[in-house]
Amino acid sequence: METLDIESIDFNNKDILKSLILKLLDTIEQLAQSNRQLHEETQRLKDEINRLKGEKGKPNIPSNTPPRETNNHQKKPQNWTKRSKKPRIKIDRTEHIPVDKDTLPPDAEFKGYRSVIKQNIKFETDNVEYILERYYSPSENRVYEAELPEDVQDSEFGSELKSFIVYLYYAGRVTENKIQKILEEAGIIISEGEISNILTKDKKDEFTAEKQAIFESGMNQARYFHIDDTGARHDGTNYHAHVVCDEKFTVFFILPNKNRDTIRGILGLDDGEQTDKIMVSDDAGQFSEISSLHALCWIHEIRHYLKLNPFLNHHYILLNKFLRKIWNFYKLLTKYKEDPNENRKAYVKRRFNSLFSTKTGYGELDHRIALTKEKEAKLLLVLDYLETPLHNNTAEIAVREEVIKRKISYGTRSEDGRTAWENMLSILDTCRKQGVSFFEYLRDIFSNRYSLPSLSELVGGGESCEVGITN
Repeated sequence: METLDIESIDFNNKDILKSLILKLLDTIEQLAQSNRQLHEETQRLKDEINRLKGEKGKPNIPSNTPPRETNNHQKKPQNWTKRSKKPRIKIDRTEHIPVDKDTLPPDAEFKGYRSVIKQNIKFETDNVEYILERYYSPSENRVYEAELPEDVQDSEFGSELKSFIVYLYYAGRVTENKIQKILEEAGIIISEGEISNILTKDKKDEFTAEKQAIFESGMNQARYFHIDDTGARHDGTNYHAHVVCDEKFTVFFILPNKNRDTIRGILGLDDGEQTDKIMVSDDAGQFSEISSLHALCWIHEIRHYLKLNPFLNHHYILLNKFLRKIWNFYKLLTKYKEDPNENRKAYVKRRFNSLFSTKTGYGELDHRIALTKEKEAKLLLVLDYLETPLHNNTAEIAVREEVIKRKISYGTRSEDGRTAWENMLSILDTCRKQGVSFFEYLRDIFSNRYSLPSLSELVGGGESCEVGITN
């Protein structure tokens, strides 16, 4: 624009004028975005100066933005009918209530009963004093004493209480001090330290073994797997929570790094090795060169476009038009998965290349379109491997539990605590996917009954296959 010569412009040539206007609009957009960033940076510096002076900065209230147009990808609401609760309610006791005979007329005839169910719950202590028989043998100079039930040996607390504590902490997202308060008001004398020991040390070996078995069984049966990570805090240091999962299992790993070597270590790959299972991820660099069949998440790719915040209305219109085209292409991919054939595959490829070769004149949007085109092989892996999911939502939903837990409890302090978070977050989400009650699972383990099938057995109930590695 610096060398623009107004006198040399042919104002009768519409194509030249249109090209010039588009360049001017793009320049205005860049200047507006730069000005917005400078204002934000100036405000941050002012806030920091105020903070150093002991004052408060400007409240972080986001600016008004025009509402985005809704996309056609959103599912239509399904017809919902209310299910009867009565058949699903467990009846613990039955009370027969007679009619006051004094209120009946002389001709009243008995017509049977009407069932009315009211749900209730008792929250009370079940403290047990065990009176142990003892015998003494003078000849052996030895005392024989009855044994306590196995689940309360070497512990002041019963299996039901331990299960309740762990359930509150992970499924209920209740902090240790709040759990202590709840139990104290119910009549249980227990310290926060004892609660912490139950959460981190009790049955640690069993839960660790189950988590590892879930991971091995899950990866053996999986045709593909999702992977993602998020921030974590351990012992005052920034760590990373990694999640590996599919529709049947979820496993967490809380580790110091999130680089490629860390990912390889999680998957049991040596340097330079790749798994031949389909891996679905976002476009983070640490996930490259991990799988020979690497698929990218379409929803994550579309988010890059949603993050664009054009200043000019013309660019805003261009962006929304292109977003509608992307969602239409996404629907085309879902139809291909349902009914694949060679003709449709060729058509999808042509549509992809045509769509992501578009030039709109909006610089940021055109740059984003070009970046998407470079990922063609990973975004269209589904054309050759139909089982490939089109998004990584399964991993993002799983990792959300760790994010919420981190916001509530901040992080872990000990190695036992870190291991406990890995184990229980893995078990909690795997229980959800397998339709297993997390509370009943905990009761089964803490009581030493082990009557329920292990989660790893349930995960591996499908077709088994070995974890593949290629050089």
